[in-house]
Amino acid sequence: MKFNSIRFKISILYTALLGVILVIYSTFLYLSLHYTLYDELDDELKMKANEVAFTIDSYLGAFADDTVSLYSVVKMIITLGVESPVDYKIKELEDQWLQKIDKYNLNEDYINFCTLTGRSLIHSLNLQGRLPPSSLKEAKKIKDGEPIYKSIIFEKRNLRIIAIPFLQGDTYYIIQIATSLKPVIHLLQVRLLHIVISIPIILLGASFLGGLFAARILRPVVEITKTASKITHEDLSARVKAEHVDEEMRYLVQSFNDMISRLEQTFNYISEFSSHVAHDLKTPLAIIRGEADVVLRKERGKEEYKRVIMVILEETQSMSKVIDDLLLLTRLDYRPEFFKFERFDIIEFLTEIFEQSKLLASRRGITVEVSFPKAEITVNADRVHLRRLFFNILDNAIKFSRESSSIVITATQKDNKVCVAIEDSGVGIVEQDLPKIFDRYFRAQSSDLQEVSGTGLGLHIAQSIAKVHQGIIQVQSTPEKGSVFTVILPLA
Repeated sequence: MKFNSIRFKISILYTALLGVILVIYSTFLYLSLHYTLYDELDDELKMKANEVAFTIDSYLGAFADDTVSLYSVVKMIITLGVESPVDYKIKELEDQWLQKIDKYNLNEDYINFCTLTGRSLIHSLNLQGRLPPSSLKEAKKIKDGEPIYKSIIFEKRNLRIIAIPFLQGDTYYIIQIATSLKPVIHLLQVRLLHIVISIPIILLGASFLGGLFAARILRPVVEITKTASKITHEDLSARVKAEHVDEEMRYLVQSFNDMISRLEQTFNYISEFSSHVAHDLKTPLAIIRGEADVVLRKERGKEEYKRVIMVILEETQSMSKVIDDLLLLTRLDYRPEFFKFERFDIIEFLTEIFEQSKLLASRRGITVEVSFPKAEITVNADRVHLRRLFFNILDNAIKFSRESSSIVITATQKDNKVCVAIEDSGVGIVEQDLPKIFDRYFRAQSSDLQEVSGTGLGLHIAQSIAKVHQGIIQVQSTPEKGSVFTVILPLA
């Protein structure tokens, strides 16, 4: 794995984030365990201290009629087993106290009975020295009834100590009980050791898995890179497979494949464009050059020069029309912003086209008839390009119709669409050519059509304009009887 690779950086980022999360979570668990153990230990100490205080009160109550001092009672309880001079009075209490000692394991704890100033009066036998006295501030809190908890080091042992008040008459005393922190510290140390050992192991495993996941996630990027390196202007058929990839990567792969498809379409278009431009311009250029060569070989008359200039002019106009059609197709395919849509009455629009088409048809003795509804039909379209669509169809109808025949233009409204049918009585279209008539540069091959000029772009342009307007062009034709082209457009 390279250090400057995305895979390495993702693995490091993933591992770092996981490490931070693990440290924070482990710290939280450790502190929670710490506070829980200490709270439980404090509750246990408080229970023990309260039991000691309760037992002292019980003993004092049993000796209420005797002159037994507080000192003697506390000594009997704390020293655990010193004989009482009147033990028959406290036999039952003594049995209960011994049971509590076993229950709460008090013989392992340090018990100290002292004054508010910290002077020890009685302490358990296992306490060789004396527990640290409470400060004045702590003594005041104890006097107010608040227990005091502290962690101390006593005789090289870690202890947890509680101090609670004990009131005898008007005098306050302090009961101190200290227990070993060794079990708590041991448990916390074991937990900390587990954390310290487990986190690096988890991070190493996470780093390895992160690398695998990163490699899997970036696999489509690698495939895209490999595919892109194979693509040339001669072969744009390569595609990246989008199987078993994540949703985001699927979008990336799909976008890349779509881009290659568009590039392939564009290259094919450019190749086709170049081929047809060369083909369509080769003939008129050859005619122009041939006529010019012939007329320049020797002196010609005025009429001959005039004829040659007319031929050159006609061929130049033909080339200009081919170039205009090709440029329009480019705009239709790649520059949709050239369309300027507006709402208008298509019946009025078709009436204008009808008047202009009559002039074109009259040159061949063809009549044009219309059948339009009186009601207004509104569409949202580009006037200029829609005019080009209808004139391309009408131009074909006029070119392929026989002289003295007729063309009928009909407009009807059906549901939310307007249908404009242009019917001619020309040579028609053979069945095998019907699926191809809208293809770019397609020209039907027929002995009857050899003298009909054209570039094969008119119907393709018309179909492209219809698609931009969310419409379609349908055709029905019978050879030697004529054709019907129906333009269907949505209403505004």
